Amino acid sequence: MYINEIKMAKAVLIDLSGTVHVGDSLIPGAKAGIDLLKSHGIPIKYVTNSSKESKTYLKNRLCKAGLNVHENELFTSLTAARNYVESSKLRPLLLLEEEAIQEFHGIQTENPNSVVVGLSPSNFHYHRLNEAFNLVKQGGTLVAINKSRYMKTDQGLSIGTGAFVSTLEFATDQKAHVVGKPSEQFFHLALKELNPALLPHEALMVGDDVRDDVLGAQQAGLKGALVKTGKYLPGDENKYGEPDHIFESLEDVAKFVIGKP
Repeated sequence: MYINEIKMAKAVLIDLSGTVHVGDSLIPGAKAGIDLLKSHGIPIKYVTNSSKESKTYLKNRLCKAGLNVHENELFTSLTAARNYVESSKLRPLLLLEEEAIQEFHGIQTENPNSVVVGLSPSNFHYHRLNEAFNLVKQGGTLVAINKSRYMKTDQGLSIGTGAFVSTLEFATDQKAHVVGKPSEQFFHLALKELNPALLPHEALMVGDDVRDDVLGAQQAGLKGALVKTGKYLPGDENKYGEPDHIFESLEDVAKFVIGKP
């Protein structure tokens, strides 16, 4: 079974925050793991629920930390949100930070008929949330970049986007359309961008969030690997379901994929 699973991992999707980096620092073993995968010709795609920064900003952050990343290697929940907004012909009120808004360049935002919510501390105050509430209450579509409970930062664990999305859902009696992880569509879009011929069961998703990264990927047909880094807390692997694999770090994942003891 071990050999078969290695052969099935034709590509690896890798979460970023908490798996590759925390803030501006790389996690021990992350670069070594990525280098090992690339040296053995394993295609990778960085997939992130980050909603505070554009691809360009994120790429520059990672490069500054010491990881050579190209923008075409990144697939973010902001990318998925833009795809959804365009395909649904929405005019969004963007509850996003300035670094993230540039991902929506060219999208019509006048006379909004929807609300897009990402992690945006500068917008999470009564006046702005009330504006979003009224728009949704009057029939607007509520779009969540993600519903992350919390994340790991340089200062420790911090509250995620999900709490504010849930506030609007509760007040409006409307469920948000979630475009980021653990949405099945998110994983399938990321795979399609990496290689349209790739089947879900041929890819391995690696992350520190057992619910959104790992079990979400498994529900979408991918293999899932939980790493004990970032936001991981002891016992996470038993809370919501069983991950396919559990590793100490991204380097251990890479060794497993290439069959190195």
